[in-house]
Amino acid sequence: MYEDFMKMAQESMKPMLKMAENNTALAVKLMQSQAETTAEMMQSNLEHVKALAEVKDMNVAVEMQQKYVETLNEKLVTVAKDNAAVIESAITEAGKIFEGSLAEVQAQAKKTAQNIEKEIAKSRKKAA
Repeated sequence: MYEDFMKMAQESMKPMLKMAENNTALAVKLMQSQAETTAEMMQSNLEHVKALAEVKDMNVAVEMQQKYVETLNEKLVTVAKDNAAVIESAITEAGKIFEGSLAEVQAQAKKTAQNIEKEIAKSRKKAA
């Protein structure tokens, strides 16, 4: 019975381990995205400042700044969409894990109830 309990405890931990792996993978992907985006933005910022420093005409500088801001906005929107897709994928995976673990818990509960009923029946036979 102790072995059954330990086996059941180990089985019940599997979904939590899968969730931890899912969350870890999500965090890694988001951190990589953040690091890459930060590096790209720093580089493009530096290039933009260098280009602005060489411009003598204020109208040209304003146009360059406007184009830079538009490009930056597009980049941020793209990164946000990519990150949202990664998060959505992780949520979908978490839902699958939860559904699977719920089905397992229901099956285990049913099996445990059947075992208890058998033990009660045995006890009644011994008592009679």
